[in-house]
Amino acid sequence: MDSNRETNTRTLHYYFLSWQFDASQDELRAPDSQVVIKLEPQVARLLELFVASPDTVLSRDALSEALWPDTIVESNSLYQLLTKLRRILNDSAREPRFIKTVPKRGYVFIAPVALSQPQARAHTEVHSASATEPAATGKKHARLLVLPIVAACFSAIAYFSSAPEPIVAPHYEVEDITYELGLEFDVAAHTSRPLLAYVDDFNTLVISDKQGNQNARLSFDNRVAKPTWHPVNDWLAFWQYQGDGCRLQIVNAQGQQLHQSQDLPCYHIQAPTWRSDTQLIATVRDKTGTHAYQYTIDNKGYIPIPLKLNKGDKLITALRGWNEQTYYLVKDANLHSRLITLDAKVQMRWPYPVWLIAYDPKHHSMITNDSSKHHNLIATTRDGQQYPVIATPQGLFSSLSVDNQGDIFSAAESWQVNIRDKDNLPIFSSSSHDYLPVTNSLGETAFMSRRTGACEIYLHSNDRVIQLTHHTGDEYVNFVTWSPDNAYILANRESRLLLLDRSGVVQTFTPQLSHSLSHFGWLDSDTLWASDGHEVLIYSKSGQLQRRYHVSSDLLLYDHRAQNWLVFKQSAIYRTKNLAEPLSDKSRLASLAPKAYHQVTNPRLRDGFLYWQSAWSKTDHIWRMSLDGNTQPELLKTQNLLWHYDIAADGNLLIAKMESVEGDIKRLSAK
Repeated sequence: MDSNRETNTRTLHYYFLSWQFDASQDELRAPDSQVVIKLEPQVARLLELFVASPDTVLSRDALSEALWPDTIVESNSLYQLLTKLRRILNDSAREPRFIKTVPKRGYVFIAPVALSQPQARAHTEVHSASATEPAATGKKHARLLVLPIVAACFSAIAYFSSAPEPIVAPHYEVEDITYELGLEFDVAAHTSRPLLAYVDDFNTLVISDKQGNQNARLSFDNRVAKPTWHPVNDWLAFWQYQGDGCRLQIVNAQGQQLHQSQDLPCYHIQAPTWRSDTQLIATVRDKTGTHAYQYTIDNKGYIPIPLKLNKGDKLITALRGWNEQTYYLVKDANLHSRLITLDAKVQMRWPYPVWLIAYDPKHHSMITNDSSKHHNLIATTRDGQQYPVIATPQGLFSSLSVDNQGDIFSAAESWQVNIRDKDNLPIFSSSSHDYLPVTNSLGETAFMSRRTGACEIYLHSNDRVIQLTHHTGDEYVNFVTWSPDNAYILANRESRLLLLDRSGVVQTFTPQLSHSLSHFGWLDSDTLWASDGHEVLIYSKSGQLQRRYHVSSDLLLYDHRAQNWLVFKQSAIYRTKNLAEPLSDKSRLASLAPKAYHQVTNPRLRDGFLYWQSAWSKTDHIWRMSLDGNTQPELLKTQNLLWHYDIAADGNLLIAKMESVEGDIKRLSAK
């Protein structure tokens, strides 16, 4: 046997930057995280062609001939393989670290490559430039070693002509676990034991088997949420909302309490993730954003986890995945999603917002929502391939959990949001999600709705509903407000401001804020303001910046009648004429109790009264306070699932609330 063939029959391991590639097994491993990625055969062949000849430009024709010899393929087949490989390596065509495009010539692998042959360790362990060897010499040795391999790669036609192994997508059969009237949601399935847990009607935690036969029902004074089973033991962790905080609790399968944490300030939480018998990862959103903490049971301590996020990134949740590791789901400023490890390495990407995710240990895939307006479920394998799981039967899948058998447990919810008047009647007929109502002095109501599947602005005027925007993206609308002269509507789409009249969008621009847009409004009919909680920018109606104020606040509102600002800050409301002046006790209008201030949002002014919304123990409240004389707030409304409100021209509340709520637990059995 000649030396060339002897080299080609050995098991080859390539090393480049942080990656290790086993060409004989089509496996790519990140040594730092020990995550093993099983590559599609053709993706592996393409990677081997590159790492076998680094710093060498490989033409498109040569690559295509090696990958598909004597075969006619579509012109974009190579491009699709390159895209998959770049996505797996977290590489960028614009700023490449691995594969560089050479215009009109082909592609070149630019990362340094080292090679080892485990079956011949005595002769060559790792070939790369050592600390005492000149870099050029090491590079020369590596090139001499791989040259025979390049020839073998391009001559092994049968080896490279194998087609990618098709994904055998499981077929799922749907079965109802619960079907009583009411809302069952936040489901958690034990990975190995016949145990299930879910929340029933907000305040009750149900523990059952996977057929729905109940073992225990635990009732609480306040809302409970997001249960998670220990991967081995029969320990169930879940959250309970307590005033302005969240409390982590642990019970066993019989419902007996095992542990209770201290309260952690929170607005919203995600399901905890078990890291070990004594540690969990908690994902908590507070007034400053969403953060990940390591919680230790022994000392009841929360330690912040230092995730490396880019500007505009938002943490969504944490979860266990491959090799029992913890992964973090992140959404970026462009509303794209990625799954990362603590070292910031990207494991997966999605070109749309992913908000629902669970790991399938049997099929080694991530189950997520897709990009459709119905949010169907899809699976993504480790190498980026996808297959459909199920289309939503009705409503929306709101939680996911997968056991070792590959069975998916989900809560399928249906509801609508209607804007109702003082007689509890809808102000117009709808079967969609209509909220963010704002009524002007003429009796017209602008609002946001998801009737088309996207956030759109509508106008209800003269008993007619008119759609003012036509958008197909995922950007969210948080605010809608009328100009003082009732001529224009100001709204947002994520960080952009939209100016609309009664026929559609007139102007759009992005305020030059350092942080996320938190609120905006009108100074007068020609002047706008926008705030991120740290500064206030004043703009003309055409989008020209006029002034900038550095003002720390939780909420802002401008009172056109009195021509002064109302500033919500540190559990108090201040009134000031000039934002450039510091706030003082003299400008304090009222001090608010925590129940009236926690998660404060949606301020409104009407006829000398200030209205706002708060949440306490995850229950929604609407408050009113006179700006003339009596400054004690009055509680007007308390209710679960109260989304938004407004004040009609006659002073009555218009309530946008979630109603017709129905949710059932379903099992999707993989066949």
